[in-house]
Amino acid sequence: MPVRHQMLRAPHQPPDLPPRTAAVYVFSLSAGTQSPAGPGRVLKVGMVNANSGPRFKYQHYKEGSTGSTLAGAVRNNRVLWTYLGVRKPVGGYGEWLKRHTDRDHFFVDARYSEVVPLLEVYLKGQLGPVFEGSMKKHPYSSRQSA
Repeated sequence: MPVRHQMLRAPHQPPDLPPRTAAVYVFSLSAGTQSPAGPGRVLKVGMVNANSGPRFKYQHYKEGSTGSTLAGAVRNNRVLWTYLGVRKPVGGYGEWLKRHTDRDHFFVDARYSEVVPLLEVYLKGQLGPVFEGSMKKHPYSSRQSA
């Protein structure tokens, strides 16, 4: 069961998920990043099955397309902006992701898709992504300080 790797350097355009393929994807800050987090800091590790082309290609670049997207997580967690080198982006947070992150893909033939969740867990443990679990806005993040 071969795993095929692909890396897209920033700036990148999101690719299509190849037919009959499952994948694990990794978003990380690009080599040109000027921030305390530094180049290579992993923001998100996720996985998709062979029927999740939209999730793979574009949903993480849209701030509100699903319950948890990387663009929405960046937007909603202002406390991390200085650490990550984010300034309120012109064109939205999805455009910021395309310009400032690299994407790694680990493709697996859909016949062996049972390995994909294991690969995702392994990569999360090794890479320690900034955004994991629920990436929605924290219920107290909009509170005014007294």
